[in-house]
Amino acid sequence: MTDVAVISFSCDAALRSLFDASGSAEGSCGWFEALAETTLALGERAVLAVAREAGTAIAALPLVQTAEGMRALTAPYATRYAPALANLEGARLLGARAREYAGGVLRLDAVDEGDPGMAAYIEGLAASGLTAARYDHFVNWFELVTDFDSYWRGRPSRLRTTVRRKLLQASNAGAEFQCFRNEFDDAVAIYRDIYGSSWKAEEPHPDFIPALVRKLAPEVRLGVMTLAGEAVAAQIWLVRGRKATIFKLAHRESAAEHSPGTLLTHWMAQTLIREDALTEIDFGRGDDTYKRDWLGHKRMRIGLIAADRRTRAGLSALLREVIPTRLSARRKRRS
Repeated sequence: MTDVAVISFSCDAALRSLFDASGSAEGSCGWFEALAETTLALGERAVLAVAREAGTAIAALPLVQTAEGMRALTAPYATRYAPALANLEGARLLGARAREYAGGVLRLDAVDEGDPGMAAYIEGLAASGLTAARYDHFVNWFELVTDFDSYWRGRPSRLRTTVRRKLLQASNAGAEFQCFRNEFDDAVAIYRDIYGSSWKAEEPHPDFIPALVRKLAPEVRLGVMTLAGEAVAAQIWLVRGRKATIFKLAHRESAAEHSPGTLLTHWMAQTLIREDALTEIDFGRGDDTYKRDWLGHKRMRIGLIAADRRTRAGLSALLREVIPTRLSARRKRRS
């Protein structure tokens, strides 16, 4: 017998095993625990929609209970969202029974359509009785790699020339590079200091990065570049299953003339492709122009909104969001 239930978010041994089999750092229990602990708004509650077969969990979807229904347990940091599953039928069942736990409105974002479990969930959602619409959420640049030399030959000549020239200048200025693994107390402090001296806006959830690094320590690579003893650039890469996401990066404005971000990206790619035997690198969220120099392909992460017209919140979302989103998508297809 298979059933679906919503429980408070918690990773017991069985659920942790289910999540950790995902092959993605952003699919692990540690990832969702960090989000649940540091990113929820007042009044929100992290939960799991779990499908069980004969008492054993076969699929789980991390969600947040809100005033209008449910949303994905994601934040502006998330670059990939998909259910944890033992088999596709469990994901399909979670989608088909979504009306039972949506509470009126179900919002999912950072959805990886290429994930078989997510595709099965969406297939089930179509039979749930909810009215759903999809939209393009953000671009994710990526590259399949075999070895660093081949990867680097494939980069634009202007990037290779810039790195060669800037690396010589930086070396003369005392540049050094380091990749922290497992021991991160000093490295996180360095990263946060550099981030505070960068061009970037203040973090929306400042406690998230320390929590993430603590919970995902074996999968975190924190790179630092120093010039004459001063740390001027830092990056966080997430690595699991020979796949890496360039997750966070920052450099000091005062060191911009040395292109420290560019040099650190080059050094980290060279180091991790070789040491972690990477087969794929992606650049997280966004279609920033510089990303296409480093990685040659892009894919779309999507969002989904599904509404239950039987509820006030669902009917409102249907009229204000679902129908307009569907009409917009139809116009795009025609054009």
